[in-house]
Amino acid sequence: MFPVKFLLVAAAALFQGARAQGDLSDTNNITSLQGTWSSNSHVETGGTFCNPANYSFTYPATTGISYSFTDTGFFEEAQYRFTSNATNPTCITAYILWQHGKYQLNDNGSMTLYPFPSDGRIQVQDPCAAVTNLITEYNQQTLYADWGITMDSTRKNYKMQLNRFDGAKMPPMWLMANPPNMLPTQYLTGVNASGQAA
Repeated sequence: MFPVKFLLVAAAALFQGARAQGDLSDTNNITSLQGTWSSNSHVETGGTFCNPANYSFTYPATTGISYSFTDTGFFEEAQYRFTSNATNPTCITAYILWQHGKYQLNDNGSMTLYPFPSDGRIQVQDPCAAVTNLITEYNQQTLYADWGITMDSTRKNYKMQLNRFDGAKMPPMWLMANPPNMLPTQYLTGVNASGQAA
């Protein structure tokens, strides 16, 4: 029988190893966050995806996600995604969303996105809903448990992996542009934190 002290040391070592595997920020960041990252070449942040002033989107050819970051703490997010309906396969819901604001890298390796509340936009298309096409403001603070940047050996390009708060992996994204393609990193509509109208 093993002594209790040995078992505690072994358990602590296993816990540390598991934690290190999930903490991508400490081991895998081989380049700066700065740039525009996308899961494919059709979905990218910047002025061609969303116009928050007139509540409009330009729909890309395929679904995907894109994030842009600056080294000064600003981010922009663009997503175009579908959600299936197992009970009624004809009721596929489409989501297209955009938001921007500031991000923070936390001491535990996580990342928090703090959007500008008045600027975000989301459009939901649901053929089975009472209102089939709705566009409204969007403001979703987001926590990513960890993240990392590696070199993709197949594409010969930097690859970013974001892992959600619950550990679920987001689709991988590749570096598309540096400096990033972004709308201005300030409030674009509504009123900013200082009370000034945009």
